[in-house]
Amino acid sequence: MKKLVFTIKSDSDGGYVAKSKLEKGSIITQGDDIQELKEMIKDAIEGYFFDKPDQKPKSVLLKFEEVLALA
Repeated sequence: MKKLVFTIKSDSDGGYVAKSKLEKGSIITQGDDIQELKEMIKDAIEGYFFDKPDQKPKSVLLKFEEVLALA
C-alpha cells in the first residue's frame, strides 16, 4: 500500500475522530487535540499492520471534514 487516507471529523463531545477505509475493514481512532490524534493514528497504523509490515503504507494523508449548519 502506497498511501493511506484518514478522514478527520470533529467529535460532538470534543476532540477529533479519524477513520480510514481499507479493502477489508477500517482503522478508527480518536484524540483530544490534533497532536494527540496524530500520535493515535500512528499507533493505530502500527497495530493494524503489525503482522503484515510489507502492506504498511508509505505515506499517510489527513483529510479534514468540516460540517457547517445554517440556522
